Amino acid sequence: MGKKTELYIRRAVSTYQGQEEISEEIIPLLRQSDFYWIMKMGYLKINVVLISALIERWRSETHTFHMRCEECTITLQDVLLGPLIGPTNLDWTDLCEELLGVKPQEGELQGSVVKLSWLAHHFPQLNNHDGSAQQLERFTHAWILRFIGGVLFVDKGSSKVSLRYLQFLRDFRICSTYAWGPVMLAYLYREMCSATDYKVKSIKGMCILIQIWAWKRCKTLAPKRRTHPVIENKPLGHRLVV
Repeated sequence: MGKKTELYIRRAVSTYQGQEEISEEIIPLLRQSDFYWIMKMGYLKINVVLISALIERWRSETHTFHMRCEECTITLQDVLLGPLIGPTNLDWTDLCEELLGVKPQEGELQGSVVKLSWLAHHFPQLNNHDGSAQQLERFTHAWILRFIGGVLFVDKGSSKVSLRYLQFLRDFRICSTYAWGPVMLAYLYREMCSATDYKVKSIKGMCILIQIWAWKRCKTLAPKRRTHPVIENKPLGHRLVV
């Protein structure tokens, strides 16, 4: 069987005024939620060739990379985010109105799912809002939700997100205590296993973790960056973020 072609990385990173940057005003709230560093990692440029090569060495039966020297894998230490369990029978329209200040119209909500374009339409720019603490929180809720649907837990079309994640964003400080890491890693494992099939042409999830994992273990692959101090309870990959 011939060599598999490069995978297509499915993602839809949130932008602000057309640029891949995080608004300064919401950074304090992102830090409270512990999403700040994982978002910064999400904006790193992805090396598709490297990820595709690693997926060729991934074995779904053991969840490990089979290298010439040894077997190895991505662990929670590489993720280190501060099983998400919550009700699934909520009134999603009311939840949207409460935490986003916007009520989906008929046809805009399919079960618990909304389009990322719907979020982008209602929250295009921070200065479109009145600048109150409540509006700042709502904008941050929308920003995190877009990141979850566009990078962490991407659907087949890279275009939708489930509002079931929104309920965990109600209180940013409590949000930081949830076990996002295991859920994100399990999702990535599933995607890597699926991508080993030669018929599969794309992969979803936080693929930058695969790249950061490779950078950490093979220094010649890693970019030369300013050394960051180790910060407790932050992803190890944050040291590779400028």
